[in-house]
Amino acid sequence: MKAILQEQYGTYEMLTMKETEKPQVQGGEVLVEVHAVSLNAPDWRLLSGKPIIMRLVSGVFKPKDRIRGTDFSGKVVEASPSCSNLKVGDEVYGDLSGVGFGAFAEYVAVKETLLSHKPKNLSHLEAAALPMTSVTALQGLRQEGKLQQGEKVLILGASGGVGTMTLQLARALGAEVTAVTSKSHMDQSLSLGAHHVLDYRATDFGRLEETYDLVVAVNGYYPFSTFEHLLSERGRVVLIGSSSVSQHMAASVLGGLLLRRKRESLKALLAKPRKEDLDFITSQVEHKSIKPVLYKEIPFQDIPEGVKELQKGHAGGKIVAWVKKPQ
Repeated sequence: MKAILQEQYGTYEMLTMKETEKPQVQGGEVLVEVHAVSLNAPDWRLLSGKPIIMRLVSGVFKPKDRIRGTDFSGKVVEASPSCSNLKVGDEVYGDLSGVGFGAFAEYVAVKETLLSHKPKNLSHLEAAALPMTSVTALQGLRQEGKLQQGEKVLILGASGGVGTMTLQLARALGAEVTAVTSKSHMDQSLSLGAHHVLDYRATDFGRLEETYDLVVAVNGYYPFSTFEHLLSERGRVVLIGSSSVSQHMAASVLGGLLLRRKRESLKALLAKPRKEDLDFITSQVEHKSIKPVLYKEIPFQDIPEGVKELQKGHAGGKIVAWVKKPQ
């Protein structure tokens, strides 16, 4: 089968399409013919093998997980005898970041407990855009943010994969949503359900008179002092990724003490794939409460170039690739 492999650390140029062995199913696994995949931040953040300490997990001298990719959607073509929830012909989708990646391939063998049935009202291309970003957004809002219906939410970085899902899920969960994004993406945020939008370049956050019950900061950097001014009396902050590793680590260790508040008022999310959360996303999509936001469609062989583009930032949604295009 064809797959996108990374044989050594470096740049996006280390990603190459090669022939490799088709995986064999083990107990509790299904073999999925991959129809579509999407690109996510780990696809470029893990390329360089930096910081060096990360290699204790990813491989000291070269990547131990050669096939890259997290999110995929496809069809079950084989199931081990011990499988009870999935069968041949089922359309499924999922996130492989917790089990060594491997989505950028024509076939993947994966535990059935990690997969959800693909939303019936989506194509494989649309479904592949959802798993990591939607579950990350959901965990940021519900698990760490403790979002309650009627609360006011400020989303810093409301475009991109996680940002657009955070916006939609916050609205679906009953929040009053203010989206912060670039001027070019303001109309998109309104179309996705934001009640208010702010241009991040034209907004002085230190002078905003409004305060918020929950501030979600997505893949950017804002000084901790900014959050202090934006929070209501019982307000919370959730960092979902950060352009500053040190900021994310400090928030993980010290929490709200950095804001001169209770520790639990500041959380740094470490999202994990979770079938129950993805099942919830499926239900929300099928009820048309949320939808994937596609930024660009590329062919499978162009994934390295797609990773390069993703790393530059400012994508207004997900970059997705067909692996098996419908006839």
